[in-house]
Amino acid sequence: MRHPTWIIVVTLFIISCSSENDTEKLSTTVKETSDNWPTLAWGYDTMSNAALFKPVLDSFPGRYSLLMVKDGKITFEHYQEPYGKDSLIHVNSCTKTVVSMLFGAVFKEQTALHENTAVIEYFPEYASHDSPIQKIKVKHFLSMSSGLEWKGGIDATDVIQMSNTNDWAKYVFEREVIGTPGENFHYNSGGTQVISTLLHKQTEDGLMAFAKENLFDPLGISAFQWDSTSKGVPKAGWGLHLKMQDMAKLGYLLLKKGKWEDLQLVSKQWVSKMSSIHVEANSKYDYGYQVWIPKNMGTECYLFRGSYPPSTKIVAVLPELNSVVVYVGENYETIELLRDFIVPALKRKSG
Repeated sequence: MRHPTWIIVVTLFIISCSSENDTEKLSTTVKETSDNWPTLAWGYDTMSNAALFKPVLDSFPGRYSLLMVKDGKITFEHYQEPYGKDSLIHVNSCTKTVVSMLFGAVFKEQTALHENTAVIEYFPEYASHDSPIQKIKVKHFLSMSSGLEWKGGIDATDVIQMSNTNDWAKYVFEREVIGTPGENFHYNSGGTQVISTLLHKQTEDGLMAFAKENLFDPLGISAFQWDSTSKGVPKAGWGLHLKMQDMAKLGYLLLKKGKWEDLQLVSKQWVSKMSSIHVEANSKYDYGYQVWIPKNMGTECYLFRGSYPPSTKIVAVLPELNSVVVYVGENYETIELLRDFIVPALKRKSG
């Protein structure tokens, strides 16, 4: 009587092993052949990650929120008010990177032509034949190397005065050229506003409508706010408000070389140009086209970066780790946090 029972047990064991092997093969196949597109919502892969990322949490002072995406899924998230999961966060100068992305979306495969054009050609109403501003090309504004005199940052004289005019681009064109375009980095939010105004003029219904239809809608970004000037031009230096998970989508679009699902929203060539070094900013950073490129990070990295007291915001794109990191919080030493804690944790996750 024992023989039938023994046969049943062995048979069930064989079926179980076969089922497990088939499931493992299927899982591997899906992982290798599919992309994770978080258009509707991010997927999660957070199992067993709490211990891995606890040193990161313990090392971050002050209030902050942190989001990590790896291999197309959220691998870690931590939110603290007032930077909640569903909060519309004023991303400040991270807006500049979005403007650069839109430059690549507006001009598609003609970006090389337009980046090398003298910027004044797009603004004949401000042209002055004897002005040295004619030597400034679009790429010089994109790389913060226009040579224009500009007071921003702590001494925000020009930012304030520009904001009080009804024509921000005109204000920028009235600044004095004090350096050779393309030679030296000098941070200039006004230059980014000229790019925004240029794009606004090139798009049929204005840049805001273009951004919604050709960038935010395909990414599934429905809740956002973008402040504009009195002329209806999006404020390029600091005007955008986004949720953290949507900030991660923008970083993920760059990680995927401008592709989203079956759409090439921004050309691969433009993403490469954005993230390439065009000028040295300082001892910690090089600069691309409206992106910061940290030195000595230990892995390829470029950033959206914005700050205004009491918080700083970054979206870090880490191609070699197939990761995007979003940080919003009260610690301004974001490079050290990335280099010393987040990148090592992601490398351990990869291993």
